[in-house]
Amino acid sequence: MKRIMIGISCAFVIITAPAFSADRTQSDLAHVVDSARHNDAVAVEKLIQRSLTLRQKIPTFVDEADKATASRKGAIPAALSATIASSIGEADAIRTTLFPYALRYRHVLYRTDDSLNDRDRIESILISMAAALTLYDNAHFMEGQFGSKSALREKLNEAYPEYGVEGNFYKDSLMRASTLTYRSTMLDAIRFFEENRQSIAYHIAQADPSIRSLYEYIDHSPMRSKLGGDNAFTQISDQVGSLLSRAIELPFATVEKLKFNLSKGVGNTMGMVRWRNGKLREDREFLLEFSNALKPGDILLEKTPFALTDKTIPGHFGHAAIYIGTFEQLRDMGALDTPFVRKHIDQIREGKVILEALREGVVLNSVEHFMNIDDVAVLRPNRLETDAMRTSLDLAMSHFGKKYDFDFNVNTTETIVCSELVYAAYPQIDFMTKKVLSSFTISPDDIAILASGDRSAPLELTFFAHDGKKVYAKGAKEEGAKLYRTLVGIEKRYR
Repeated sequence: MKRIMIGISCAFVIITAPAFSADRTQSDLAHVVDSARHNDAVAVEKLIQRSLTLRQKIPTFVDEADKATASRKGAIPAALSATIASSIGEADAIRTTLFPYALRYRHVLYRTDDSLNDRDRIESILISMAAALTLYDNAHFMEGQFGSKSALREKLNEAYPEYGVEGNFYKDSLMRASTLTYRSTMLDAIRFFEENRQSIAYHIAQADPSIRSLYEYIDHSPMRSKLGGDNAFTQISDQVGSLLSRAIELPFATVEKLKFNLSKGVGNTMGMVRWRNGKLREDREFLLEFSNALKPGDILLEKTPFALTDKTIPGHFGHAAIYIGTFEQLRDMGALDTPFVRKHIDQIREGKVILEALREGVVLNSVEHFMNIDDVAVLRPNRLETDAMRTSLDLAMSHFGKKYDFDFNVNTTETIVCSELVYAAYPQIDFMTKKVLSSFTISPDDIAILASGDRSAPLELTFFAHDGKKVYAKGAKEEGAKLYRTLVGIEKRYR
């Protein structure tokens, strides 16, 4: 479960034109990216205006709803229901459209490379930050208006299929706005603004009106004020106004380059800091034995105690993956023709046979790539017939390419975290989940405890290496299996 704050990357359109020089092609590519970012800024600006317009209507609507229901002793008039349905349709459309913009450039906040210039970085962060704050502000405004109105809250949570709205709009909006991951990212963005006031002011003053409009919204956002950074934003606004009044006289050479101490400490560093390689990385003999022990559908749990991310995950194991199988193994079990396996046959032929959710998303990797670890356990679903296993392999592969789930929420499959990939692939297994804040999560150790050694257990431990050495293989003495059960707390749990 490689926990790291990375958002959805924006799409880059590559233009190929043989008559262009290399410099011209690069220039055209930059123009396309600039144009796409400008369009995104304009789109978010319009969504903010739609949000503000809708917010202005709500207090009057609530007052009218109170009077109408009071006069009918609590009954909601049909006309009011129709108005609610229409308003929820509009609010849901705004939320659904804003959300991708809130994620689109979030990764820029945590990039530490120099391939993105300061202007592009600032504008990208402003777009996602403005979209995210609008979602926050909309949710908290709605909570303030409807929090004490139980009948109206129930209406806001109803499904309105005529407008394409699923149930729990109000509940989901508040849950999403309260998510620790998003709030943490917002605090990181605010600190970024605090540390780069002059550079940000200079680039905002030179930006087009839509970017300046997004900054103005951020500056006056109620939620942003609650989160802090007021002094920094006031100073940036003052500098922007001063620069605009002087036709931006400040020479670019005097503008400080952006600082990314926060990004390096909180962002990519978490995923990249490793103080050594895994003990199994270069062990060719072990690799061969391990590969020969695998069957399609095996669940792999690993530990990397030399990585910073491993320290943030509760329990012994820090990551989970699924062994899909070689081309020959899939052919022998008749799985080559399942829809999602078939789509990735070329990669599987190349030896990419392990499906895992990493910070870059759900990908296929080779066994060799996976082996930069100290511990690995192989758990086999021991009650699935071949047909059911084929279905599970196809279910697993259906998540290929999805983005990483920073909410660690098993109730959503739009994004996937490593242990959630296992959870989603095996609906036949009754996995344990925990509620953390507003999300239902499953950790690698929650999977591990289902290989308890009991005959009724849904998973069977078939192979285990600890601290760089094989300690158990199916059919061997039980000492290694007992060590596994001790490390994941099974011995204590079932004592």
